[in-house]
Amino acid sequence: MTGIERRVCLLAGVAMLQASAAFAQSADPPRPRFELGIGALWIGRQPLGTKAATETTGAGGSTALFNTSSDLASAAGIDGRIGVRVTRSVVAEAEASYLKPQLRITISGDVEGAAAVTATETVQQVTIGGGVLWYLTNRAWTRRFAPFVMAGGGYLRQLHDQATLVETGRFYQFGGGATYLLASSRHFHTKGIGARVDVRALIRSKGVAFDGGAKTSPAVGVSAFVRF
Repeated sequence: MTGIERRVCLLAGVAMLQASAAFAQSADPPRPRFELGIGALWIGRQPLGTKAATETTGAGGSTALFNTSSDLASAAGIDGRIGVRVTRSVVAEAEASYLKPQLRITISGDVEGAAAVTATETVQQVTIGGGVLWYLTNRAWTRRFAPFVMAGGGYLRQLHDQATLVETGRFYQFGGGATYLLASSRHFHTKGIGARVDVRALIRSKGVAFDGGAKTSPAVGVSAFVRF
């Protein structure tokens, strides 16, 4: 092989390597920017406090007639969200949920010795809000498994008394979880599908809370997502 032939073969090899690298880069799917998710949300019991019913005596004092205690029972419902990737590790999310917990009011300690009784009522609860999710990057984790921490809040709306009375308030939440990518895709429209699990501390302020204060409940979310 002459010197000219060797140069031609070398140039051809370099050109093939450059073409292969360019093809590999173009074949890699772009990083997903949007994510749609829907799933189930469970919220634990929310104590609403206790209160005593009293009667004023003729001497100006008070006598306890009975005690009441109330709580919002645990319930499961649906939860949906839209996420927009802001940076490699940060995602801004909009979220909405719908549940139907029971409001329970127990009357006990009757001064005349009557048995304790519990009244129940179904409450329709809607939340609409937003938050931030931050992925915890670590080389030891696989590309499919991604733990995160999250925080957010928004609007709380609760309907009761057969949906004739409306109570509004605010909710705040923080917690963490993980996503697992079940399948990635090079398709033009979708970049992958997966599952997500998170555990939250949910703080509800006002609403059906009779004292108007803020109460904290545990919450767990399980959902499926599609990335675009």
